[in-house]
Amino acid sequence: MYLPTHFNSTDFDHALRLIAEHPLALLLGPDAAGESFGSHLPLVVASTEDGLVLEGHMARANPHWGWLSQQRRLLAVFGGPSAYVSPSHYDSLQNVPTWNYAALHVYGDIELIDGLADKDALLKRLIDRFEPEYAEQWRGLKEDYQHKLLGAIVGFRIRVTRWELKLKMSQNRAAVERQRIREALAASDRAEDRATAEWMARLEG
Repeated sequence: MYLPTHFNSTDFDHALRLIAEHPLALLLGPDAAGESFGSHLPLVVASTEDGLVLEGHMARANPHWGWLSQQRRLLAVFGGPSAYVSPSHYDSLQNVPTWNYAALHVYGDIELIDGLADKDALLKRLIDRFEPEYAEQWRGLKEDYQHKLLGAIVGFRIRVTRWELKLKMSQNRAAVERQRIREALAASDRAEDRATAEWMARLEG
């Protein structure tokens, strides 16, 4: 990822926040012919104690897990909020439009999780993250139905070896211009604009 110095963030807490707020990632890796192949999957943080570890699952019918298990290395891309930035907020007329956004690229090695008990535990962790109230309903499903569903997925962990966080939030502009942009986005009727304004405010400290 192209990372100009003023947009490059090494703040691990910001990276974790982006994953938590925007868990749907684009998982990229080569197919059998070496061409790029992508799967859109929600990922959650499994651990940060001994390096960042993410986990998720995909349909067994998706051939991507097989290719990834052979290649092992992959890239997961998380896209955060984004917003159009009008040059009307700048002091000089000699300016052009741009786009503010947050993006996280995570590189790592994949480890498959395919035992029924392990996948059941994985699903329960995902349920606890996204809808704890559903846990009771999952436990109440017939055992053979649960096994059928578990057999139709393949779980995995990603042990992260490197990550890059780009927070392009007008840091290269004057403070008064950043304030105009942030206030305009915060007043927008678009949720994405308002979320971008929140990230701008967060970076301002």
